[in-house]
Amino acid sequence: MFYYLNCYLVLSYNYLFLKEYVMPNMKLSCGQNRKKMKFSPYNFLSVHNPEAISNFVNTVEYEKGQFLYQPPQRITPIYEIVKGAIRIGTYSPMGIEVCYDILRPGEFFGNLRYLNGQFSEFAKSLSSVVVREYDCEFFKKITIVEPEISEWFNIQVVKRWCRAEERLYAVRSLDAAAKVRKIMCDFQNQIEDASGRLINLQKILTLQDIADLTGLTRQTVSKVIKDEVLA
Repeated sequence: MFYYLNCYLVLSYNYLFLKEYVMPNMKLSCGQNRKKMKFSPYNFLSVHNPEAISNFVNTVEYEKGQFLYQPPQRITPIYEIVKGAIRIGTYSPMGIEVCYDILRPGEFFGNLRYLNGQFSEFAKSLSSVVVREYDCEFFKKITIVEPEISEWFNIQVVKRWCRAEERLYAVRSLDAAAKVRKIMCDFQNQIEDASGRLINLQKILTLQDIADLTGLTRQTVSKVIKDEVLA
């Protein structure tokens, strides 16, 4: 899972600090929560450094099913999702796509180039999407020198790390039906695609996506879903 390692190895100390000391004490009012949810590097730069947006950020739209990058490509921008959903994964030794995350608006992805070239993943649009493409070196710089963006980045990494831990726990400890129920619950929300149309994430996930995210076979997932519907 090169994508997770790319972010997590460098920020392990930040993760532990935030998990132990910051996240438990984040008692924000409803208004403050809404403000936090709306924060993004782009919005921050729009106010504090609009010239940087012109020089280092592009907004791009992709149709459903398009690759934003795939092996052997290792040099990528850092992407921030504005609308739509992105499937992140890699390839099995047989060349079959293996999904290890579905990313939603507000999340980021791409190669931060911290692993000495050990990057072999694809990013594919699960719906039509709008993304912001940040120059990689610029993105890395602002996550260090801008405290507000640094906090946003650390929180995003902590959330992603926790999600990976929860899924690993589910794979190792839950039965097949519970695994499928959990992953379907994780994707029960609606998002907008590039055209502004509301889409239900559960309906655009494939059986293979669910299988990959739960450690099951596609046939087992199909049987579980069929049994759940008929129960």
